[in-house]
Amino acid sequence: MPLPILVPIIAALGGVVAGTLSRQPEVNRLKQQVRTLQAEIQRLQALVKEQDRQIKELKIRYNALKAYQFTEKIKQKSKLKGALMFQYSFKEYMDLLVAQARGGNYVLVDDETYFFNSFEHLMNTREISVEEKLLIRTYIRTKYAYEIDNQIEPQMGDIVEKVEKINVA
Repeated sequence: MPLPILVPIIAALGGVVAGTLSRQPEVNRLKQQVRTLQAEIQRLQALVKEQDRQIKELKIRYNALKAYQFTEKIKQKSKLKGALMFQYSFKEYMDLLVAQARGGNYVLVDDETYFFNSFEHLMNTREISVEEKLLIRTYIRTKYAYEIDNQIEPQMGDIVEKVEKINVA
């Protein structure tokens, strides 16, 4: 009886060995494919890591350029405000000059007198003290702060018309 049981067991073992050996080339091919895919995954991960580094570097550059642009914008705005401040100073000076020339009865108040004298000194010598600059700035800012802050240019045509209408003779 042991022989009839032994034959199927040997046949089964032989079938398993034969099946395993016949499938070995496919198993080897699949193992090679897994190794290839793992190498590709590592290559792609390295590529992603490099691109992530480049993106971070570009973000840093972008933020640096944004900060630089912001500072340049502030500089330009400051220069523009300075130019507007001078234009309004000139306009105010001319208005006061015309007002004095039109009627001899126009009397400047203290602030107007200080401004007028300081600006006239600036126009004649091109150099004034810090106190005079501050006085001119304060006077103009109190009168034209809204226009300067909103970058509204003064109407200079009115000044020309006023000067032309003055009767000198």
